[in-house]
Amino acid sequence: MARQANERQHDIDDGLPLIAAGCRSFTMFSSDTHLEYRIFVYVPDEAPPSSGFPVLCVLDGNADFLMVTETVRRAGRRPSATGIPPSIVVGVGYPNASAYDPERRYFDFTRGPPADPTQADSRYKYGGGESFARFLSQQLLPYVSQHFSVRRDRRILLGHSLAAFFVLDVLANHPSLFSGYIGLSPSVWWDRAALSQALKRYEGDPAPVAAYLGVGRWEEEFAPWQSVGNDRDDYADLRRQRRMIENARQISQEIKSAFGERARVTFEIGEDEDHATIIPTLLCRALRFTLQPAIG
Repeated sequence: MARQANERQHDIDDGLPLIAAGCRSFTMFSSDTHLEYRIFVYVPDEAPPSSGFPVLCVLDGNADFLMVTETVRRAGRRPSATGIPPSIVVGVGYPNASAYDPERRYFDFTRGPPADPTQADSRYKYGGGESFARFLSQQLLPYVSQHFSVRRDRRILLGHSLAAFFVLDVLANHPSLFSGYIGLSPSVWWDRAALSQALKRYEGDPAPVAAYLGVGRWEEEFAPWQSVGNDRDDYADLRRQRRMIENARQISQEIKSAFGERARVTFEIGEDEDHATIIPTLLCRALRFTLQPAIG
């Protein structure tokens, strides 16, 4: 029995690496942040339409690229039924990261430390958000357009948590960079005032945009199945302070007010979902909404 078990383990150890069909990855150096990024790309295996494929730009690529890719791959097989066309997925991640890189996230996704100084962490640097946005606009997106058949008028930026805060920051300050914005469980609390001020300052006639904001029902209180041990009271206070649901709801209204009829904006709550489960639950709804034809 022991010998058979060892042989089975040997077979597992000698297994081939898993390769995701249609996917590739490479490193790109940013001349703005002066940092390296790991870029992941999925391209549908079918011929592109004459207008090109839509492009989904996924932040936290190490963690979320494959989940979004497999969702798009499955839904894109029957776009007439799902409302989600075959699309190119571009994940923006980091070298040597298996999932999330806190140090890089705090730098890339923010314009500065959190508005509440008690939420700051002295181990990390903040404030690289504008440079990161330039990297996306001046290096990454042009590279994708040069190497793949894409629709320049159908580009979606997707992020979760602090990455979703960055998504809203780009929408408020550079709305024409993408045609659609997906912010799932956005950390609006990081600097709610700055987002509101940027939306109020914006002037001009932006290209039509779509914004989808989604948040979990159990982000401001504990779900019945959750238990966090001895620090439960502190964690409960933190959830109430961050007002994940109400902040997202209110900022969605501010987006509507800022952009008026040129924007389609929706806010949804994922019932029985938490901060960690909201992406797979609302992803198809978010993609379907943002990939619809733009307002004329």
